[in-house]
Amino acid sequence: MIRPLVESDFNAAIQIVNRNWKNVYVGYVNQGLLNDAGCQERSQQLREDFINHRLSEYVWEESGQILGLLSMGTTADTDKASAFEIWRIYIAAEAQGKGIGGRLLVFAEQMAKENGYSEIIIWAFSENARAIRFYQKYGYQIDKKAYLNAPYLTYGTRLSKNIS
Repeated sequence: MIRPLVESDFNAAIQIVNRNWKNVYVGYVNQGLLNDAGCQERSQQLREDFINHRLSEYVWEESGQILGLLSMGTTADTDKASAFEIWRIYIAAEAQGKGIGGRLLVFAEQMAKENGYSEIIIWAFSENARAIRFYQKYGYQIDKKAYLNAPYLTYGTRLSKNIS
């Protein structure tokens, strides 16, 4: 089930994010972001985001276990200032391929519509072909590619979808 993230979910959500970073982004994202120090820094940033409610945060929970994280809110992209953005969708490795990511994506689109948005965007690292194919399967189109400077030091691909 999808429900709002609460403080007791923080550690499980952070662990899912860091495991995905270490397993998926090897070879094309700044390796300093994948080591223990990088994971610790990301953990602190995520915890601050969760505490400050910078974004709307939801989890996928099954049988008392957190298996996914969804973060969403207004975009920071100045050329899409009126768009809604999915900032994070991360699924625990053992739960991937079971439709959780798709359900979180559809939920995000519903939330965006309910809040009056007509466009939704999401960024993926350009070499993460699996993620790009996933978003395209749900009707997202590539609309921008850009080099992502520090701390990422890799290329990113922005995908967008009209949801009106």
